[in-house]
Amino acid sequence: MPSLAPDALIARHIEKLRARPDKERIAEVLMRAGLEMKNDVVTHDGRPATTNDCYAYKQSVREIYGDATYAFTKVNFVLGGCGCRDCMG
Repeated sequence: MPSLAPDALIARHIEKLRARPDKERIAEVLMRAGLEMKNDVVTHDGRPATTNDCYAYKQSVREIYGDATYAFTKVNFVLGGCGCRDCMG
């Protein structure tokens, strides 16, 4: 499987969070990470998300949803080819 772009990794994970009963927390995760999602496109200050944004996104998931959700999130990103310091370390 080829590596996904950081914005695609985040968007794909947000789709998974939308299936949860507490999906209203997604907006808080994005806000804490400094990200926006419009029309299923994730941006940071109007530019596509970067690997640094992947790291910030996963840390926000950990803060909002807890360690168990974070662990599954990290696995999802690693499998998607994420190159952030969290996935590479």
